[in-house]
Amino acid sequence: MNVIFDLFPARAIVCPDATVLSTEFKGTFSWPDAVHVQHSRRVEAVRVVLTNDTVMIAADSNSGPMLIFRERYDPATLEKTKKWATLTTVTGKFLAVEKDENCGCGSRLRTWNPSRTMNSIKDPTE
Repeated sequence: MNVIFDLFPARAIVCPDATVLSTEFKGTFSWPDAVHVQHSRRVEAVRVVLTNDTVMIAADSNSGPMLIFRERYDPATLEKTKKWATLTTVTGKFLAVEKDENCGCGSRLRTWNPSRTMNSIKDPTE
């Protein structure tokens, strides 16, 4: 898994139809306008990780970091900077992400491993 974008803390919006907002979000992230899109879902204080073809959104829960959204996306639709990204999933959902100005202090998302692998602490040569 090759991580190409990792944003924390972040806020994200997922819209069911890519044609609704894609032109509004290109280059300028208009968060207040996104709140009023019907059937869209908005999350805050999350961590967003993009690989070459998959987008993952994790949120903090009582039992630790929890993956709340994972879907493949079309790499041709990806537009990103250091502080925001937009993309369209293979099922046609539009996703916009931006850096949240909150500090994310105390969140266990900072140590969340999206690849779900745990490296051994034992020296393999012993």
